[in-house]
Order: sequence, then structure tokens, then C-alpha cells
Amino acid sequence: MKQICLLLLASCVIMASCKKKDSSSSGNNNNNNPPTEEDLLKDSVYLYTKEVYLWQDVIPSYDQFNPRQYTGTSELEAAQNEMNAIRALQPLDRFSFVTTDAQSSGLQTGQDVDFGFFIKAASIDQVQPLDSIYWFVTYAYAQSPAGQAGVQRGWYISKINGTPIGYDQPSVDILNTVFFGTGTSAQFEFTKPDGSTTTSTLTKSSYTANSVLYKNVLTAGTKKVGYMVFNQFFGQPSRDELAQTFDYFTAQGIDELVVDLRYNPGGSVETEDTLSDLIAPLSANNQTMYSYVFNQTLQNNQHQLIRNKLGYGDIFKQADNTVIFEKAGTLNLSRVFFIVTNGTASASELLINNLKPYMDVKLIGDTTYGKPVGFFPIPIFTYDIYPISFKTINSAGNADYYKGFAPDRLEADGVDKAWGDVSEPSLADALHYISTGSFGRMAAESNSSRLRGMDETKSTNRALNDNKFSGMFIERKK
Repeated sequence: MKQICLLLLASCVIMASCKKKDSSSSGNNNNNNPPTEEDLLKDSVYLYTKEVYLWQDVIPSYDQFNPRQYTGTSELEAAQNEMNAIRALQPLDRFSFVTTDAQSSGLQTGQDVDFGFFIKAASIDQVQPLDSIYWFVTYAYAQSPAGQAGVQRGWYISKINGTPIGYDQPSVDILNTVFFGTGTSAQFEFTKPDGSTTTSTLTKSSYTANSVLYKNVLTAGTKKVGYMVFNQFFGQPSRDELAQTFDYFTAQGIDELVVDLRYNPGGSVETEDTLSDLIAPLSANNQTMYSYVFNQTLQNNQHQLIRNKLGYGDIFKQADNTVIFEKAGTLNLSRVFFIVTNGTASASELLINNLKPYMDVKLIGDTTYGKPVGFFPIPIFTYDIYPISFKTINSAGNADYYKGFAPDRLEADGVDKAWGDVSEPSLADALHYISTGSFGRMAAESNSSRLRGMDETKSTNRALNDNKFSGMFIERKK
């Protein structure tokens, strides 16, 4: 892993595109006009993806695929449509994408430009029928516009720009437009848990997201329980936050650990390795964490485009790409609890998969997303492409968890509860298990109603979340 991180991406800062000569054997310019930058961008998306794609055999020849047929209202949209067409060739690929280099850099730094909070549909009805589904705030980043305005988890949106928001298609359309459209500001009316309302006008602006949304030491029986909400695997800033958090847990002398990954879509595998090293028991030190698997072109050192344009050498052989645990810190836990949902993806699932062979891993919540594959960014002009380029295998040989990890305890997301509230259902389950040694029986009516609400809103929430990043990537080195 250290070799990959240092060598694989050492030269990613070189901005590269496939010139006409890269496709001279197949990239015919039928109208004999000089190729435009957009033409070269679309050629490059095809050629680089064909070379590094994990499932490269499904991609037809240049002439058959005809990358220049894909259009859009912008270069970026045209490239995205082309990548979507490649994804359509492989049903397992829900993930490859194209973005701007600025947005790509933000995945490492945590820098973003938006409102700084997100939402999900949920019901807190305790009896049937489910007649009150609201759009709850799931989290707000501390330094974001929402965080600075005091927006809190557990509030729900009752109006946007004066229009009531409910669980219906017109409301979903408004949410998509406001959160992901070109508009830069909106007036939100929020309803708090006590029924009072507050109104905030928020403007999308630049901020740096914090990965650790919350940390505390709780008590379960005689045990001290470290609890942290870890929201995304950014680069070095996340690793700094993790070091501070585990120093705090160590100083407090925790006996148990609960890591809340319920909204974590993944991110940097280097940061995932850091968290694995902090959580793993001492007995895992120097043992296999996981291995990378690349396609045969990369493994056989036949990647001419990547070599010529980006300087990638003979570094993709599977034998050379095994990551070893390097135990960090002094915590020596025998088990860990993860709170998860179907928004828990990629690097979060890699973390779970890495630790399972070495300690007792308990999952509470809902089945995770199912993304055992990843990518590294390839820069082209002012864009980065992320075609799926590797999968990972843990020390027990587990690799293809495309259906996600099922929880040991199925539980609804207590979106109406603040972080650290011990009555929040998933956290309460973890603390109950630590105190008693079992999850116990559900509170039948209230929990079953919440679970039915979770099932009813799942597809809508996933569609909204699909607008956001989800993945694991090897970092681009500066």
C-alpha cells in the first residue's frame, strides 16, 4: 500500500490528455476537421478507461464504442454521459464518474462549496399508519454555512423559500434543485424536536469539512465506551482528526469502541488504513490487512498510456500490492461496534472487511451499500476521471460484497436524536450489548414502525444520495 500510494499517484499532478496520435489506429476524425478539445477529452475518457478498467473486456473497440457520439450541454456533461455508457456495460459498476479537478481535490482536503448539511426522509411515527415522513437534517459540518448558522441534526425541513416540503415528488424536485442545482442560496424553515421553528437563509460557500462530527466517552455498565461519528475519509486532515480522537480515547481509558459510519460514503484508502491501524488489536500488527487486484493489462505491465502520460511503472502486480497492519496507538480492543446504513459505502466497508478476520465486529443498523472496488484519479485537461480500476481482498479472502454487509442488529436510524444521545436506537443497541452481552428483544411496536418507515423511504433516500460522492480512491500525491 505504501508503495502504491507513493508511486502510483506521484505524477498525477501532470495534466494529461490523449492527443490524436493516441488513437491514430482507431480514433478517426470522420469529417476531417481538427479535433476539438471536447473530442480529445472524450477520446481520453475512452482510452484511459479501456486501459485501467477492472472489467476492461466489456469495453468494445474505439470504432464500436465511438466515444465522440456522447454529447452534453458542457464538456463535463459529455464526458459524464460517456462514462455512464461505459458503466452500463458492467452491471456491477454503479460508481465510475467524471468530475472537475477542483471537486476531485476536495475529496482529499474536505474543501467544498455548498450549504454544508444533508438530509434524509424518515418517519418517527410509533404506530401505523406512517403518515408523517419528514426530511430530517442528518448532519451539518461545523465550519459550513449551515454549521455556522446553528443547523442541527434532528431538525427537519418544513419549508424552502416559503414552499411547504413533504414526502412527495414536487418536494423531491425542489430538494434536488436547491441542493444540487445551480442556485446559490435558499431560505429554509426548520422544525426542531420541541415543535418550534426557525428560519435560516443559507448561501452555498467554501468551507473545509470535519470528518469527526462528534466524539465522547459514554458509560455502559462498568465499561467506558468511546463513541465517534466519522463522516468521510478525506486525506491528511481526516488522519489528523483521527489521531486527536484516539489520543482522547486512550487518555480516557476506554474499554469498548463504537464507530458511527452511518452516512460515511468512503474516500481515501490511506485514511482507511490509518483507522484500521488505530482500531486493530495488537495481535494484528504485521499481519495482512488486504490486497489490491488490478486488471491484467496493469498487472502485466502493458499500460502504455499510463506509463507514457503519467509515469506509472511496473507497480501493479498483485504480489507487490499487499497492505500490512502497522498497529498505531496502544488501544488493544477485542471487538468494535459499527453503526451502519445503506449509505455506509466503499472505504467504510473496506474498514469493516479488514478488521473482521482479527476481532469481533458487530454491525448495527441496516445493510451497507456494497462497494468492494475503487479507483485512482486520472487528470485530463481540467477534469479528473475515476474509472473503477481495482478491487480489494481481505486476509480471509473475502472480496465481492456487492450486496453489502448485513447488520447483526437491524435498527432504524434515529434521525430525530442528536449525536451522542443514548436513546438513539442504534447507539442504544450498542450500549445495551456492552452492558448485557446481547442485543435483547426489540420494543416491538415503536421499532417495527420505524423499520417500516426506513424501508418505505429507502429508494428515495438512495436516489438523493446518488448525487453525492461514494467511493474509495488511492490519493493523488502533490
